[in-house]
Amino acid sequence: MRRDARTPLLSTLLILSTLLIFILDTFTPLDVAIAVLYVVVVLLSASVWQRRGVLWTCGACLVATALSYVVTHLDVFSVAAVGRMVVSMSAIGIATFLVLRGQEATNALLAREKALRRSQAFLAGSQRISKTGSFSIKTPGGDMFWSDEAARIFDYAPDITPTIDLILARTAPDDRVMVRAAFDRCTECLGSVDLRHRLVMADGSIKYVQVLAEPLFSRDGDCEYLGSITDVTAAVVSEQALHNSQVQLQHATRVTMLGELAASIAHEVNQPLAAISTNGEACLRWMNRPQPDLEEARYTVNAILEASARATGVIKRIRALARRSDPQHLGLDLNLLAEESVDLVRRELNNHRVALVLELEAGLPPVNGDRVQLQQVIINLLMNAIQAMHRCPSGQAVLTLRTERRADGTLWLGVTDTGPGIPPAEMPRLFEAFYSTKPDGMGMGLPICRSIIETHGGRIWAVEHASDTPAGATIVVSLPAMEAA
Repeated sequence: MRRDARTPLLSTLLILSTLLIFILDTFTPLDVAIAVLYVVVVLLSASVWQRRGVLWTCGACLVATALSYVVTHLDVFSVAAVGRMVVSMSAIGIATFLVLRGQEATNALLAREKALRRSQAFLAGSQRISKTGSFSIKTPGGDMFWSDEAARIFDYAPDITPTIDLILARTAPDDRVMVRAAFDRCTECLGSVDLRHRLVMADGSIKYVQVLAEPLFSRDGDCEYLGSITDVTAAVVSEQALHNSQVQLQHATRVTMLGELAASIAHEVNQPLAAISTNGEACLRWMNRPQPDLEEARYTVNAILEASARATGVIKRIRALARRSDPQHLGLDLNLLAEESVDLVRRELNNHRVALVLELEAGLPPVNGDRVQLQQVIINLLMNAIQAMHRCPSGQAVLTLRTERRADGTLWLGVTDTGPGIPPAEMPRLFEAFYSTKPDGMGMGLPICRSIIETHGGRIWAVEHASDTPAGATIVVSLPAMEAA
């Protein structure tokens, strides 16, 4: 029988009460069911002992009741005394049963309360670690409740009652209209909420928070929003740092690529410059005649302007590739991008004696993208194809640049060469960072191309040629058409 050490006085009182009831029942002439008082002992034992202790108490009371009957009626049998004993013992048994059921219910309630407290502690700890608070909004009044972590995110005391005015006081001025609209959406029960906005704290620091909320409906049709608010400042800062790193890496790769294209760039610039010089000399000759031929001079001046515009266009494209700037997505003509990219690698094609085949489908819809980044991808693919065919016999090096519109609304750009092809074992690693099939390659060209294309909502992959087709490699870029995007 396990006794509660915190209540020794009550335990002693129960023992003395049991002895007193036994003495009264045994040694007094009272002709009543004194043993029924043992029920009080059983009831009080529930607050002192656990299940086993109560059962021992019940047994002791039953034995005391029977022993008292034996002592007082050993010689004379009395039906009334037997009836009183049976009534007393039944009352003791029923009381014990009820006490044990009550103990079980109490213990279950205490266990649930303990589990609830443990869950609350775990939830508070998890919210603290994950920087995620919870809240609720009742409709239509807009009464709000939130967790301690939610209050901490807003830098308010945990016991403060949240209101939309307190939330707007911490919200960045540019985001307040958006936050207010989301709150009104909740009070009118108009569906889920998914919102990211900024907070301006008391010290002037900026926090980024992500708010998610879903409506819950009771059986009576009442609506209440339950949601979470997460401090995503660290993630946003990391995303910004990653974006800056990607921009810098892409810029460095473009500058490296421009260095490889220096001869082609010089050739592209020298051609219009040579045309300007030739037409300028011709214009002087037409003007220096005894009878100046103004029509011919006007024609040569127009030719000079055209060549100058062409040289200016080349310089602009080169400066755009060399400049480090954030992407600017606009509607672009994919065929025009392909032709401009080919112009920049024309010298490389001639030096490596590579025949170029352009299969550009007319009437393509525009793509939504950044001109510099997409040109970087196309030039990189063209240069890879040219370098892959450096050992091809004369007349067998053919580079095909193809564009087409697919039935699913995407635009495909494919670059095919007649080089040795890509070994099947290297296919899965082709777009891994720092992996290159070239002895002197850095292994960053194709991974950057993939990053750029995925940022534009597209895909890039290598096509494995069938065994019955000529050797070579094909890289395909898929981009969503602007109307589909």
